[in-house]
Amino acid sequence: EKPKGGKAAPSAAGTLLSGIASALRGVADGVADSKAWSSIVGADALKTDLQDMWLRSSSLRVLPGASGFAESSASLFDALQKTFDFQIDSVKNQFEHLMSLWRSQCAMVADRSVDANLPVDETNLLEEAIGDVHADLLDGFLHWRKRLQEYGPADVLSRADDGRNLGGIRWVAPPPPALASDGDESLSMQLAEIAAYLLVWGEGGNVRFMPEVIYFITELALSSDTMSLADLYQRQAPGGSESGECALDEATPFKSSLFLSKVIRPIYNAIFEEWYDFVDVDGGNQRDKKKLHADYENYLPPDVANYDDWNELFCDPERLVQGLLLSDGSRLFEQPRGQRFAALVRVDWRASLQPATTKTHREMHSLWGVFGSTHRVWLVHALLFVVGVIAVVRDPIARSGRAQPLGGQTLGERFAVVGLLVPLHALLWSFALWQARGIAARPHRSCGWAFQTLASTICWAAPLATYAALRSSTETDRSLLLLVHFGLTAVGLFFQLFVPSEDSRDKLWPTTSVDWREKFVRYVFWFVVLGVKFLLGTYIFQAVWEAMVELDIAMPGRQTHWEVLQLLHSPTWGANILLWILLWCTTFFLFLSDTQLWFTIACAFMGLGTMLVQRGCKCLTFALEDAVAKIPARFSEKVLPSQYAKDGDKNGAVAAPFSPAFPALWDRIVEYMRYEDKIDNQLMGDLSFDAGAAGRHVYWDELSQPLGNRYVASATPAEEAHGPRRVKVPDIFREKNPLEMAARQMCVPDPNWPQNADVQWRIIALARGLGLPMPRPFRAPYMPGITVLIPHYGESILMMTKELFQDGGRKGELPLMHWLKHTYESEYAAFTSRMQARSEGWPVAGSDWGEYTKAQWDKMNSWASMRMQTLWRTVAGMCLYHPALQCHFEAQADRSSSLARPDVWDPSECFRCLVSMQMYKFFDQTQIDHTNQMFEKLPDCLKVAFIDCQGKGRAADADDVHPRQRRRYFSCLIDKTCDALPDRSRVPKLRIELPGYPILGDGKGDNQNHAIPFMRGHFAQCIDANQGAYFEQMLFLPCALGEFRSRYRGDPQAKRIVGFPEHITSDIGSIGDFAASAEVAFGTILQRTYAALGARMHYGHPDIMNKVFMMQQGGVSKATKTLNLSEDIFAGMDFTLRGQGRTIHHQEYFHLAKGRDLGFNTVLGFFSKLASGTGEQVITRQAFRLGQILHLPEALTFYYAHVGYYFTQYLVSMSLPLLVFVWLLVIFSDCEGSFDAFLSCGSSGRSAAETMAGLLGIWFSWLLLLFLIASSLPLFVEVWSERSFKTALVRFGKQLCTLSPLLFIFQGKIIGHYVTNELRYGGATYVSTGRGLPTERRPFVGEAHGKGLKLKKVGGLYLDYAAITYYDGAMLLAGTVLIAFVGGAGAAQSQLNWIFVSLSLVIVSWLFAPFIFNPYQFEATR
Repeated sequence: EKPKGGKAAPSAAGTLLSGIASALRGVADGVADSKAWSSIVGADALKTDLQDMWLRSSSLRVLPGASGFAESSASLFDALQKTFDFQIDSVKNQFEHLMSLWRSQCAMVADRSVDANLPVDETNLLEEAIGDVHADLLDGFLHWRKRLQEYGPADVLSRADDGRNLGGIRWVAPPPPALASDGDESLSMQLAEIAAYLLVWGEGGNVRFMPEVIYFITELALSSDTMSLADLYQRQAPGGSESGECALDEATPFKSSLFLSKVIRPIYNAIFEEWYDFVDVDGGNQRDKKKLHADYENYLPPDVANYDDWNELFCDPERLVQGLLLSDGSRLFEQPRGQRFAALVRVDWRASLQPATTKTHREMHSLWGVFGSTHRVWLVHALLFVVGVIAVVRDPIARSGRAQPLGGQTLGERFAVVGLLVPLHALLWSFALWQARGIAARPHRSCGWAFQTLASTICWAAPLATYAALRSSTETDRSLLLLVHFGLTAVGLFFQLFVPSEDSRDKLWPTTSVDWREKFVRYVFWFVVLGVKFLLGTYIFQAVWEAMVELDIAMPGRQTHWEVLQLLHSPTWGANILLWILLWCTTFFLFLSDTQLWFTIACAFMGLGTMLVQRGCKCLTFALEDAVAKIPARFSEKVLPSQYAKDGDKNGAVAAPFSPAFPALWDRIVEYMRYEDKIDNQLMGDLSFDAGAAGRHVYWDELSQPLGNRYVASATPAEEAHGPRRVKVPDIFREKNPLEMAARQMCVPDPNWPQNADVQWRIIALARGLGLPMPRPFRAPYMPGITVLIPHYGESILMMTKELFQDGGRKGELPLMHWLKHTYESEYAAFTSRMQARSEGWPVAGSDWGEYTKAQWDKMNSWASMRMQTLWRTVAGMCLYHPALQCHFEAQADRSSSLARPDVWDPSECFRCLVSMQMYKFFDQTQIDHTNQMFEKLPDCLKVAFIDCQGKGRAADADDVHPRQRRRYFSCLIDKTCDALPDRSRVPKLRIELPGYPILGDGKGDNQNHAIPFMRGHFAQCIDANQGAYFEQMLFLPCALGEFRSRYRGDPQAKRIVGFPEHITSDIGSIGDFAASAEVAFGTILQRTYAALGARMHYGHPDIMNKVFMMQQGGVSKATKTLNLSEDIFAGMDFTLRGQGRTIHHQEYFHLAKGRDLGFNTVLGFFSKLASGTGEQVITRQAFRLGQILHLPEALTFYYAHVGYYFTQYLVSMSLPLLVFVWLLVIFSDCEGSFDAFLSCGSSGRSAAETMAGLLGIWFSWLLLLFLIASSLPLFVEVWSERSFKTALVRFGKQLCTLSPLLFIFQGKIIGHYVTNELRYGGATYVSTGRGLPTERRPFVGEAHGKGLKLKKVGGLYLDYAAITYYDGAMLLAGTVLIAFVGGAGAAQSQLNWIFVSLSLVIVSWLFAPFIFNPYQFEATR
C-alpha cells in the first residue's frame, strides 16, 4: 500500500529503472521500502498535478509561453522532490506559491507599461517576471552567497562556474528566452534557484526564523553532486520504537520525508534542547505542555543561545567554515563542494550550535544591558546637565597663593570638567560592551588586540590627562592647555555622540542612506527639543544653586583640597555634603524625566507640520474647503484614474466632475453601510445616486452582484439614445461655502448628514484620505497579490446566545444584549427594520429577549459579533478586499488584456485571507461550527491554517523525532472546498509535517511562522483578531500597493514596510475613551512624526509589508521565548538593521478599524504586557545595534518613541516620592536655636521650609503639568486637524471631567513598575486581557460565598495593586502629612499650591483610582 506522504516515481525510463533497482536493493538488504515500490506505481502523478495546477487554475495559463513554463516548472519541482525527498504537499504548496509570486510580478511588470502610458506587451511577460522574482526573492541569498564566495577557505565558486548541479536532476528546460542576453541557461538557473529556495524554506519550520540557515541549505542543495537518494542521506534501515499513540494506521506507520528528518529536524532538535526539557500531553484536554529548563521560566539566561545567535553564525563566513563540525570531528567545509549536502546528515548540530561558539550578544537583565543600548542618550543628558550647572554657578571667592577650589577658579577651568565625561563614558561604555558581547563576538586576546586596546585607552583618557595638567599648571601655560583640552574634549564627544559605529559586529549589513534634507530636519528637531529643555534646565539649576546658598550648604567644588581635608571629619560638613549630593542628584533625576515629555509635545507640532506639508502647505484651503463635497472628483482622479475625464462629451454637455463608474461604486459603499445597519433606508436614499433603487432592502447576495446592473437595467432606450445617463448627485456632495459649513457645525444641523458617529467618521476619513497624496493605483487585471494573516488562539469567533442573554440571569444584572442595544440604539433599530422586511415572522419584541427564536438569535448573534471584538468581525472586514478588487475590475479593467477575460480574472488570485488557528485541532463543536459559518458566508479567498498532531509512531527514531516529544506535528490548510469529518471539522487539503513542536516562543510569532508558507502574493498584512474594516477603505488597496511600485528590476523602492493608522472603535465609557484616545494619537500624529524622524518601526497592524523581503529576515515577527514578547516590533527593527535600501514609511489615506480594551483592569493588563515586553526589548541585540549604528537624531527618536516612553513613566512616577523625601530631609536638617553651639547656621534669615517652598515652586511645578499636557496634546492636535477645534476642545474637556488625569497617573505607575521589574526579575509573558467590557466589575479581594465571609474565588482590586500603588500611595500620604506636621507646608504657601495639587492628584490616583473606575463600586448592594 502507498503510505501517507509517499512520493511519486520518476517519469523518465532511466530513473524508473533506477527506482526499481533501489527497491530491489532494499529487499536484498531486508528492508521493506514501500516508498520505493509505491513511487513506481505513482509515476508522473506529481508532475501531472503541478502542470494541471498551472494550466487549469492559474490565470498565467493565458499568457504567451505559459504551456512551456508550466511543463518546465512542474518537471523541475517534480525532479527536486524525487532527488531530495521533499514532502509532496509541501512541493504542491510551494509550486502554488511560485505561481502566485509569478502572477503578482507579471502584474508589476505590466504596470510599468501602464505607468508610461504604453500598451502592455504580454509576449515576454512571464520571462521578465521570473527574472524580477529571482532578483527580489533571492536578493538576500545572492548577497550572502557573494560574501561566502569571497572568503577563500569556503571554496565556493561563482554561480556561473558552479553549474548548479542540483543533485543531478533532469528537467524540461524553460522556453528559449527572447530577452535575456546570456541565453537560456540564465533563465534555467534562475528558475532552479527559486524552486530550491522555496522548497527548502517551505519545510524549514522553526528554522525559518534563521534565514541565513535557509540560504546555507539551499546553496548546498544547488551545488550537490549527482547521487542516489540513499547515498544523499546515507539512509539506514528504518527500525525505531513505537509510541503506541494515535497512529493513523499501524499497518503502515507514518514516516517522515528524508529532507525533513535528516536535514531540518536535527537543527530543530538542537534548538529545542537549548531551551526545553520536554513537551508532554495533558491527560485532561490532550493539549501539549512544554517545560522549560530549570531557572529558565522567568527569562532565558544571558549565555543561552537563541535564533539570532545561531543565524549570525551563518552570516559570518569565517565562523561558519570553522564552526560546522561533523560527528567525526572534521569540518563540513573540508568536504568536496558537491558532497557537502550529503554530509549534512553527519553534522553534529549540538556541538556546532553550542552557545560557547555561537553566542554573539548577551541579553542581560541588568542596567548594564540598558546602558549598552542607550549610552548616547545618557551622555547627551550628562553633557547638558554639567554644562548647565557650570553655567549658573558663580565664581568662588578668590584664594591667595596656589590653592585653588576643586572645581576651578575661573569659568574656563570649570568648563574643563566637561572633558572628564569623555573618559568616564568610555569606561562605562567599554564595560557595558564587554558585558553585552557574547563569547563568540569577543576579540581573541593577541598582541594586536592588546595594542588596539592600549591605543584606544590612551585616546579616550587624553582629556583626563590634559585636565590633570591644566589643574597643576601655572597661569602662563593655562591658556594653551585649555585650548588643547577643549579640542580633545570636542573630538571625543563628537566621536562618542555623532559617529555611528562601523564595527562589523554591530553593522552586519550596509545601512540605508538618508537624504541630507531629511538629516537636516532631524537634527533641527532635536536641537529645538534639547535647546528648550536646556534653557528651562538652566533656570531650574539657578534655583537649586540659590537654594543651596540660602541653606548655607558646604559645596566641595568651591573649597580647596586643604579645606576639604580639614572639614572631612566634621559631622556638619558630612551632612552638608550628603544634602548637596542629594539635591543635585534629584535635580539630575528630574532633568532626565522631562525629555520624553518635551519630545511628545514637539512631535505634536511636527506631526501637524508634516500633515500640512503633505497637503502642499495649503493651510487656508485645508481649513476652509468642503472636503466631503470633493469626494467624487478626488476619488475619480486618484482611485479611478483610468475612467476619469474632466472634459465635456461630444454633444457639448458638461460632464460630471467624476468618473462614470463612481455613482455605482458610491452606491455600493452606501449599500454596505445599510447592510451593516449603520444607516436606515431613508438615509440610504439621501446618500445614494440612484435613490429609487436605494429604497429597497439590501441582502448579502446582492452585494456581490456586478456594479452598475441597476443603472444598465433602469436606463430607458430614449436615455441610451441621447448619450450619457443623468444621475442625481446626493446633497452631501453639494459644495458648501465656509459660512454654511461653520453654521452647520455650530448651530444648524445638516438634515442630510448622518447622525451615526461611525458613519460620520467613515465619510470624513474618506474625504481626508482623498486629500492626501497617494500613488497611482494598479489597474486590474494587473493587480499584485496580497495576503492578510490573522493569528488566532482562543478569541471569540462568533457571539453565542448564552453570552448575550441568559434567561433567569443574576438579579440586578442586565444581559449583554441589552447593553449592546442601548449602546448602538440606532443601529439596532435599522437591524430590526431590515429583519422585519426580510421575514414577516420577526417579532416586535424589543428587549423581551426570551421571545426570539433560535433562528432569530442566530441573526442577532451575527449582528452583535460585528459590534464586539470577535474574529468574525475581523475576517468579515478583511474579506472586503475581495469585492473591492472585483469592483476595481468592473470599473476600470484593461479589457484588452488576456488576463481580463471573464473566465480568467479571479480576485482570489490577488487576495487571500489566511486565519492561523493555532488551536483548531482542539476546538469544541461550537467553535468548529462557527468556523464553518465563516467558510459558508465569506468568499473562497478565506483559508484557515492550523497545527495538527498525531502520535509519533514506530518510525519515530528512524525519523529523528525528538525523544522528549510525544507527537508529530503538521501545518495544515483548509477551506470551504475541503470535505467534512463526522465532527464537522475539515479534512486538510495540504498537510505538511513540521520538524517538531512549533510553539517554542510565546505563541503568536510561532503561530504566524507555521502559516507563512500558505501566504500568497508579494505582500503581507498582519492583522490582530480584534480589528475590522470598511468597504470604502478597501477600495484604496490598489493605491496602497502602489507604494511598493518598482521602476526597474532590483529597485530598492520595493523594500518597504508601509504603515497606516487605525480607527479605534472602542471609545465606549471613560476608560475605553482614554485607551482609544492614546491609540489614536499613537497611530496617527506620533507615527507620522516617527517616520519623518527615521525611527518608525513595525507595530503589527494595518502595516503592509513586502513579503518576499520579510521572508529574507526570518518572517514577519520573532519568537524567542520571553525575549520577543513584543514580537511585531522586531520585524521593523530587523528590517532597519538589514538596510540595503530598506525603508519604513507611514501614510494616512487608508484605515482599518480596531477595538481596544474597555475595562480598567484589561487596559492596565495590556500596558503591563507592553511594559514587560519593552523591558525585554531594550536588552536585545536589535535595540543594542540600533543604538550604535543610527545617527544621533534617529537614535534619540528611536529611544524616546519606544523604550524611553516606558522609562519616563517610571521616572515621573518616582519623582514626587523622591521630592517628598528630599523636602523632609532639608526641613529636618534646618538649624534650631537650641543647637546653635553645634551647628553653623546661615544668616539669610529664611528657614529651610521657606527655601524649599521657593525651590519646589520652580523645581517641580512644571513637571506634572507637562506630563498631563504631553498625554493630551497629540490627541488634541490630531482631532483638531481631522475634525474641528470645537470637537477637540469638547473631547479634551470631557476627558478632564471624567478624571483622565487620575488614570494617566495610575497608568504611568503601572508601566514604570512592570518595565523595571522585568529588568530585575524577568517573567514577561503574554497577558490575555479578554478586552472586557466597561460593565465588568472587579471585587475588592475576591468573590464571597453567599452571605458569608469565606471566599470562593480569590482575586480583586486590592490584591491586584497593593504592592504596586497602594503601599507607595500610603507612604506618599504619610510623608505629605509629616511635612504639614513639621511646618513645611506653612511657609510660602502661595508657592506650594501647585505642588500640593500634584501631590493630591498622585495620592488620590494611587490609592483610589481602581475603585473610582470600577463599575458599580459604590452601590450599597455590592
